[in-house]
Amino acid sequence: MPTRINARIDDDLSRQLEELRRRSGQTVTEIIEAALRAWTKEQLGKKHSAAQVFASTGFIGSGEGPRDLARNSKKYLAESLKRKA
Repeated sequence: MPTRINARIDDDLSRQLEELRRRSGQTVTEIIEAALRAWTKEQLGKKHSAAQVFASTGFIGSGEGPRDLARNSKKYLAESLKRKA
């Protein structure tokens, strides 16, 4: 069973939709279905690398530290806490 959708669009987009309807001879429903199919195909077809996802969401940062920081993180944390105490 088809799903009914109600949407509000601005006057400019409404005029463009009416012009498309007039030129193509299609119904508003047919035009919107075609637009949604094209947009959905485009969006779902995009492949994003992990780096792109993290960058777009703000999860990527940078810092500086010793070369062995990953291996000896507890040692460096302990030293840092001693300096703060």
